[in-house]
Amino acid sequence: MLVFLYSRTLSLSALGDCEAGWRPYQDRCYYFSSNTKTWHDALTECQSKNANLMSISDIHDNNYLLTMSLWMGGHDSVTEGDYLWSDGSALSHTNWGPGEPNDHAGRENCVELVTTQNGSSYWNDIFCDAHQDWVCMIAKGKTPTEPPVPPSAIPGNTY
Repeated sequence: MLVFLYSRTLSLSALGDCEAGWRPYQDRCYYFSSNTKTWHDALTECQSKNANLMSISDIHDNNYLLTMSLWMGGHDSVTEGDYLWSDGSALSHTNWGPGEPNDHAGRENCVELVTTQNGSSYWNDIFCDAHQDWVCMIAKGKTPTEPPVPPSAIPGNTY
């Protein structure tokens, strides 16, 4: 059983070489979103953290995330039917649902992980402009960055 701790004061070694707010699993760290975004907005958010949307390389990675439905980094935006991860690497493992990917209405270019009520999961291609939960992934030991806080629209206001 994995127990995840959250504290800004814990060291990287106490978090399994992951920054505070990131969860360790195998050789990677995962950041679980607390809000929904489109696929492209989720990717932009991950990249602003020096990370990528999660990719799944084997059944163990897939099983680690069985408790939710969310965006994964898979897409076929470059060439229809040729799925890649958001970091540019090829898919080495797939878990498509029956009849998937199907590119419904010629618009499904992004991949979601769907978890059913009985706990099983599968991959589905879906419209990239849908709003989903998402997960960033970064290699352990690599430091994620926090995006800069935009300046206040009111001069002199620092919050």
